[in-house]
Amino acid sequence: MKSEIIAINSSISNAYLLKTKTGFVLIDAGFSWQRGKLRKTLETAGCKPGDLKLVVITHADFDHTGNCAWLQKKFKAPIAIHRAESAVVERGRMLLSRKNRRGVFARLMVDVMGLFIFRRFKPDVYVGEGDDLARYGLGARIYHIPGHSMGSIGILVSGGDFFCGDLLTNEKKPDKSTLVDDAAEMDASIERLKSLDIKIIYPGHGRPFTMAEYTRHHPE
Repeated sequence: MKSEIIAINSSISNAYLLKTKTGFVLIDAGFSWQRGKLRKTLETAGCKPGDLKLVVITHADFDHTGNCAWLQKKFKAPIAIHRAESAVVERGRMLLSRKNRRGVFARLMVDVMGLFIFRRFKPDVYVGEGDDLARYGLGARIYHIPGHSMGSIGILVSGGDFFCGDLLTNEKKPDKSTLVDDAAEMDASIERLKSLDIKIIYPGHGRPFTMAEYTRHHPE
């Protein structure tokens, strides 16, 4: 059975609610100020406390984790994240998941704005390369796709839906993220996607697209 995907879009970042046979799985949690939209989406879908079996975070930036603490408390939902991102959400410092801690991205985004608006929490589950989410009711596997951050992950759902976090975007056209921590790792992660059975890519920013669309814009 293919999971129903309910997109929770904003002008800045996306989250995705997946309905399964046994409940729901949420991929990313948006900014804290997206909470009203998130709450309404959960209510409309019929997701009550106890029904949200897992929240999977693709990476620890505050536009993807802002509602995690609230979801833990309100919905009793376990939060899953790659171990390399854990220090970020526990301490509220996005630099802790980056190799490059002195670049423009770090100066403008991380230790200035992040410390003021970050909603800290402690993860419940650590996930990494090859982990299966079947125990949470979702036929899906985790792939480690660093480049944007050290612990960035993608989630490939049976049927070919792939949630890529901020590895790729589609705000004007399918493209790699402009916020790069390690360019070589990002290119390797993108190249790896071409070997997977992916039908539709759901990015953290912008509209869904196919791998063929990405390749058409980036034929090299």
